[in-house]
Amino acid sequence: MEMRLLPALILFLGSYLPLSLILLIQDVKESSWNASLCKVAAWSGCQLPELSNPGRALGFLFICGLSFVVFMILMKSLSGHSSLEVVDSKSIPNDLINYVFPYVVSFMGLDLGVNGKFFGFLLFIALMFVITYRSGQILMNPLLLVAGWQLYELNIVTEGHKRCVKALSEEPVRNGDQLESCLVHGIYVLHRRDK
Repeated sequence: MEMRLLPALILFLGSYLPLSLILLIQDVKESSWNASLCKVAAWSGCQLPELSNPGRALGFLFICGLSFVVFMILMKSLSGHSSLEVVDSKSIPNDLINYVFPYVVSFMGLDLGVNGKFFGFLLFIALMFVITYRSGQILMNPLLLVAGWQLYELNIVTEGHKRCVKALSEEPVRNGDQLESCLVHGIYVLHRRDK
């Protein structure tokens, strides 16, 4: 099944939640960094750090955070449409290069207050999404690893045919496992039969 554009966009934006946190921290005004820390007992004197561009920094954080939560709910709700038997399994590292570039950009002087740099960054993210989506790598999301999902290369038997496939699973996959699967954008999403 081909992943639809909106769920793919949600996954893509959710994967940049750490980047949105980095940009938020970089947007904190220098005066806030120099302010003294308030004491826990004296909450009345505490103030949140002041942001240079709160709309952009908090907006990006909100969109990425919401996208991540929605995507994790979608991943949990996927149900198996076919059965498979694992003949051989091998855990493989996730391809992180597509997610590294924007992080590098964030440390190369991205100022959320400069319209040219901000909109250029948005264009860059949009192009990364198109490339990632069209290449079929949209499920290669490093935050899935953080959330407990692992990428596997499997030799399987499904519907009487042997195949070598890539698969995502929340639980360890072992030789001989009988699993339910849902094919999403060329990657099998695996679930135990008892779910």
